[in-house]
Amino acid sequence: MEKEKDKEQTIEIMDRRRIKSAEDTCDDAPEADLDRAPTAFEKIKEEALEKDQKLKEYIAAYKEQVEEMEKARKRLEEQADTRASAKFADVVSELFPAMDDLDRALESARDKSPDDQLVKGVEMVRKRLFAVLASHGMEMINCIDEKFDPNVAQAVAITPVDDEALDDVVVEQLSPGYRMGGRVLRHAMVKVGHKEDQG
Repeated sequence: MEKEKDKEQTIEIMDRRRIKSAEDTCDDAPEADLDRAPTAFEKIKEEALEKDQKLKEYIAAYKEQVEEMEKARKRLEEQADTRASAKFADVVSELFPAMDDLDRALESARDKSPDDQLVKGVEMVRKRLFAVLASHGMEMINCIDEKFDPNVAQAVAITPVDDEALDDVVVEQLSPGYRMGGRVLRHAMVKVGHKEDQG
């Protein structure tokens, strides 16, 4: 039984090419075709090449899918980061009125008793709060002595000035502005100088 199985699995390839040489006694033998492989070998070679080509296509498709998945993952991460930053900025924006009240209270307290330990303690808390917000990318917008920029400041008053250099320049800041990651969370409230034409 084992011998029969071995016979079934054996592949015989017979080379029936004729080679015209000095020893060949057949005068009608065609010219030797040394490049032509036997038919069975050609078939196996073609199948192997086809399978190799398919494998290359599968590998290329797999790499393309992996690349697409990586791009999609990065897009999702960026979107999640953007949403988280926007939400954090919204929460910070809600703190501005309380921070303004704190600044006004500190200013009033400093005028009455600048050496009071309670005032110094509240100032320390305020600095710590701003340091935490700054560590998350929040920065204060200070416009004083700069050209008025409506992208970061809101003019609430116009002040006449004699000096032409102060024309359209912020001469007083009533409340600071804040931005985070290039996004303005609150415009600075300012007074802008204006020189009237003498004529």
